Amino acid sequence: KPFGIGRHEVTVGEFRRFVEVMDYKTDAEKNAGDKDGCYIAYRERNAWKYNGFRAGYDWKNPNFRQGDDHPVVCVSWNDVNAYVKWLSDQTGQIYRLPNEAEWEYAARAETMTARYWDDDPNQSCRYANVADQTVRRTLPDWKMIHNCTDFSVNTAPVGSYEGNTWGLKDMLGNVLEWTCSAYANDYDGAGLKCADQGTVGPLAVRGGSWNITPDGVRSAARVGIVPTSRDSNLGFRLARSL
Repeated sequence: KPFGIGRHEVTVGEFRRFVEVMDYKTDAEKNAGDKDGCYIAYRERNAWKYNGFRAGYDWKNPNFRQGDDHPVVCVSWNDVNAYVKWLSDQTGQIYRLPNEAEWEYAARAETMTARYWDDDPNQSCRYANVADQTVRRTLPDWKMIHNCTDFSVNTAPVGSYEGNTWGLKDMLGNVLEWTCSAYANDYDGAGLKCADQGTVGPLAVRGGSWNITPDGVRSAARVGIVPTSRDSNLGFRLARSL
């Protein structure tokens, strides 16, 4: 069915307006789901690690610098749904997350290659902010990288790289993106619809991110994450039915 989708991911500045108007506290700020703060990369014994929730880290402080034009991160599926409801109420338009099928359709832009530019991961840095030579200089534990340089260690301002043939930016790379679909190991139809907002099961997340290796930065790559999860490489973009 016809749908619209954002040209880029929702930014820190856009999310900030919602937080300030609604005096909203995110799941990371509330330590929801028995997890402290946000799941971040951090330094331990002179090495970088990426395997822990840390208290005090959230969308305002994901443990790296961001401007208002960067994609917001450390937001849970619950936070995203709160933002979507607020924006819909403010505009009179019914915004939502894309379902998994819509997301992949938009990302591919009628291509059949592994990535919307071609099959070569080492061409990624022209089109996407990924785990590359820049990341390795700061996070030496990253063994598998794209053999190119995108000049961004963490997130980059939205739209910094070339888009697909439909003009959509950062569909791969920069940050992983929530969809509204329940995650299923096999495609069983769940990807064609949105899950109930009260679900506790995993949701499908797509797109790869600034710290993800080549296998995870593909139009078909997918992972399931629980609704209260929040991560310094996880954000979202909006969709709406037409």
